[in-house]
Amino acid sequence: MKLFVQAALYALLSYHLVEGGCDSNLGNELIDGLLDMILKIKRSGNSSDTTPTEIPAFSVSLTNAKDLGTSEIIKFDKVWTNNGNLYDPNTGIFQAHLNGVYQFSFTVMSKYGKNLEVYLWQNDTRLVAVYPGTGYNEGTANMVLNLKKGDRVYVKCGTASGAVSIHTSNGSWYSMFSGYLIHVSK
Repeated sequence: MKLFVQAALYALLSYHLVEGGCDSNLGNELIDGLLDMILKIKRSGNSSDTTPTEIPAFSVSLTNAKDLGTSEIIKFDKVWTNNGNLYDPNTGIFQAHLNGVYQFSFTVMSKYGKNLEVYLWQNDTRLVAVYPGTGYNEGTANMVLNLKKGDRVYVKCGTASGAVSIHTSNGSWYSMFSGYLIHVSK
């Protein structure tokens, strides 16, 4: 889009210079001013384009091993990256602020002698499960999801009964969760 606008402006200015005998310095100032206005409009949110610095992305880990309650959302509390602050480490929930296609991944490790079963959720819909079993085993899931603005994604304990534990080690970060916007959609 930007190239089209630039080409149109240059064509318009060239025609004006040839036909109207306008000073070329004035023409350059006019183009620079128009481009500045277009960029300001784009930055103000009146455009659906995103630039690399605006792409939502997060990567978080669990700091300490813990026993999980039935249907407990895992609160990954070590934040590595949180572009846009769309992941909340207090709730364990990522909330989309743009319609788009997103990629999510999580890895969890079971604690020795304890079962672990967790699911990736989108809003109130359970998606995929990971069951690493018992004893320092890892499981990983990756999903590409179409999200609408306001949709929530999180990792939640899936065992209905019995003791479940998630393992990690401060400094080793065995259990983690990440996601990012692939592209915006309407």
